[in-house]
Order: sequence, then C-alpha cells, then structure tokens
Amino acid sequence: MNVSSAITRTRTATLLIALCLGAGISCRQETEPGTAAARATHPNILLISVDTLRPDHLGCYGYKRQTSPGIDRLAAEGALFENAISSTSWTLPAHAALFTGLADSVHGCVDTDRRLDESRHTLAERLKESGYVTVGFFSGPYLHPVFGLAQGFDEYIDCTSYPELTGQEGTDADVVDNMKVHERSHRDITNPKVYEQVGTWLKANKQHPFFMFIHMWDVHFDFIPPPPYDRKFDPDYRGSITGEDFLFNTAVNASMPRRDLEHLIALYDGEIAWTDAHISRILDDLDSLELRESTIVVLTSDHGTEFFEHRLKAHRHSLYDEVIRIPLIVRYPGRIEPGQRHGAQVRIIDVLPTITDLAGLGEPPDVMGQSLIPLFSGGTLRRDNLAISELFCDSKMLLPDGRWARKDPRFRIQYRLRSFRRLDRKVINDLNRERAEFFDLRADPDEQKPLENPSALASRDAEQGRERLKAFMKALPTQGAQSDIPPEVLEKLKSLGYVGGDDDDEPEEPAP
Repeated sequence: MNVSSAITRTRTATLLIALCLGAGISCRQETEPGTAAARATHPNILLISVDTLRPDHLGCYGYKRQTSPGIDRLAAEGALFENAISSTSWTLPAHAALFTGLADSVHGCVDTDRRLDESRHTLAERLKESGYVTVGFFSGPYLHPVFGLAQGFDEYIDCTSYPELTGQEGTDADVVDNMKVHERSHRDITNPKVYEQVGTWLKANKQHPFFMFIHMWDVHFDFIPPPPYDRKFDPDYRGSITGEDFLFNTAVNASMPRRDLEHLIALYDGEIAWTDAHISRILDDLDSLELRESTIVVLTSDHGTEFFEHRLKAHRHSLYDEVIRIPLIVRYPGRIEPGQRHGAQVRIIDVLPTITDLAGLGEPPDVMGQSLIPLFSGGTLRRDNLAISELFCDSKMLLPDGRWARKDPRFRIQYRLRSFRRLDRKVINDLNRERAEFFDLRADPDEQKPLENPSALASRDAEQGRERLKAFMKALPTQGAQSDIPPEVLEKLKSLGYVGGDDDDEPEEPAP
C-alpha cells in the first residue's frame, strides 16, 4: 500500500465515523494492531467460499438429499444464518463485497473490465497489518489477480488447471477472453488440487496466526461431478441430458421435460456432495493439526444459480432469491455456542466486520456491513440490516429456446438492477425499464406474484437504501479502476458479451 492510499484511508475512516455518529449509528474504531502480544492471541481464520452454492440444497438448510454431511457438521458445531444475502448474482463483485464489506456500487468492481482499486481496504490487508500470515487459494477465472482481489495476500495460489492461459501477473493475461478459458473453467475439476495445496500450506505454516481464504469452484457449472457423485442422486436416469455445456446447450431451456431437469439438478447436487467431501477433509486436517480450537471457520458462497424458477438458467441475469440467497456458517469453539440458528437477515458485507471483531481487532468504521457477534449471545443487531443487491454489467441475453445471443448486438443486454430486501418484503428496481417489482416474501417466498399495489414500506426501503449508498459513495468515492486487460482482449470480451461498453461512468442512481 502506498503512502497516499494510507492517508486516504485514515481520512476516510474519520469521515465515516462522523457519518455514523451523525446518523445515530453505533460504530467502533479498529483496535491498535501489530503488537507481539496481540498477534500471539489472535485466532487463525479460515474463510471458505463455495462458488454457486444455493443454501436450499444443503441438509442443514432443510434439503431432502444428503448433499452436505461435512457442512452440516460444521453448522451443528457453530452458528447458521438462515437468511444471508449476497451483494449480487455473480462471482467477481460478490467476492469484492466479501473482501471489502462494501456494496457493489461503492467498491466499484462491478463488471469484467473493472478491478478492485487499491484504495479499497480488504480483509486480507487488515489482517496482514495486524500480524497475520495471509494466503488465498482460487480456482475460478474471476478470482484472478488481474481483478485486484489478491490485495493483502502474502501468497495467492492458482488452483485452476489452465494457468498457462491466464498467467499470474494479470498484465497481459487472457483471463476470460475467449472460449478456451470459458470451456476450460466450466469443465475444470479443482477440488483435489485445492485440497492438496491447502494441506501442504497448513503443515508448513501452522505455527503462525494465519488468515486463509479458500475459493471452491466445482459446484459452478458445468455440472460434471466425477464418479460416484455423477450417479449418487439419480442412478436410474436413462435420458440424454448431461451437465456438460450447461450454458450453451439449447436442450437446457425453460420448456425442457421435467425428468431431464430433475437429472440436471441431481448433477448439481452431486457437485455439492463432491465439494463437501473435500471440505470435510480440510476440517479433519485442522483437527489432526490441533488447530480446531484456535481457528475461526466461516463458510459462505458468492451467489446461487437458477433452474428456471423465473424462466432463466445459471446466474448473472436477475436478483431473485435463488441467486442472491447464500449460506453463511460460523464456527469458533469456546466463543460461539454450537447449534445456533439465526433467522435475522444478514449480508455478505457483514462477514468482514464479524471476522475482525471475532479476531479481537474491533469493527472497522469504513465498511457498510456490521458485526454479527451480538447474535451469538442472544442479542440483536445494533442497526438496521437492509440488504442491497445490485447487477450493473453487460451480458448476453438468454433467448426463449435456451440459446445465448452471443454475437448479435440486438440481444446484448446492459443489466441495471438493484434490489432492496428485508425478511418480509423486497423490491427489485429495473433502471433500464424504469419499473419495479414488489414482493411480499411472507405470502410469496418464491417471488412469483409481484404486487400491483405495493406498500409504502417497500418504497421507503428503496429510498433508504439509495440514501445509504449515496452517503457511502460520497465518503468512499469509486476510483473506477480498469483491469489490466489489453484493448484487444477487451474487444473479445465484448464480442462474447462478458464486459460492458465504453462508458466508464458509475451506475446512475435510480429515480425515487
């Protein structure tokens, strides 16, 4: 971090403290880090992000299939949050929100031609400054260092099978520029490599207080779990549908036979079980290395996936709950009583302040999230937890027959969506069409019946959310950093529908 960034962060923290106090919000300054005594007492931290994992497909969240015995065990040993909400419906901005505690419009890393600016203070940077050894393991293209997510990691280890296609430096990398990376990433099998790399690192570094981030990719499409997980949940299927080429297979569409869709979902569940087996092994290794009692474990996801609940597949097209609801589980022996289940709405941006607070570093003032520690002792959150989710990116449009209009500019879509969610209600604003959908989540949890006459409360939620974003965008102005992808690569990305246009302006605020 350079001197100017440090000065900017100090001024920003002061401004945000004043902002919080002026709004009647309780916020605490981060404790003084760095002393030898403090470092000696810091717990280890393990943060696991399982890409594309829907909570309603986990046993601990009530799913009928036994997809997740390892994750279920972790939940039983700690605290599970039943209503955790992501900042978006795709990988890059969601992880930027996870690492910064900021909404997407504030951290600014909202599309594939953007990177997280170095002025953003990440979780890894905060912990490194407090004496932690920091290491990250990534297994999907949108976690590549070119997007700025490696900030603060002493080591940031590529666990994909195609590093020769992307490179590690990110200055001239074809990160997602062509179908080679697209195909290799979607067909990649990364769990064994992640597990091997994590185990090797732990054995060599267990004597130091560490922050370890693990990104697990295999639940993401394509849905091609290896045996026996490929037949684990649907051994009798005799049809022709496979989990390969999920995104572009025209047979996978909203009108496909129900039996074929069931098999597709069974393959998705097989990927979850395959990944869960490796999570179990990582947790067992913590036990064998006698690290269990001294390690905070947090498991979450970046987003879910759609199986035509709203006639869409995959993700990065909407902000319905099937893509923005995520699991969140926290275990810390001796500090968090086991077997807790919390129904309060929480958010992906709450993970950072919860971790720093549990680690004894206090709750930073320069984040939008808040610590969830009060819930662990039966208390309530100190302030409102309105969940703001956003989708500000360009993409290709899914046609009714399941095809993707990748090259025809008539079917390119510039997503400008923002949702404001509480436990019992939700509004989704479509800024392009200047319209909104309002849902009563108590009566309509699947979001199938938009209200014709929404309550005044829903409109007030939207107004409150917009004002909150404006306040933080003023205190933390987005730098608009561009990723270090060459112009010719950006042109390829645009032709594939992966990145936005040439307008570098920030997403404009929706009309009240």
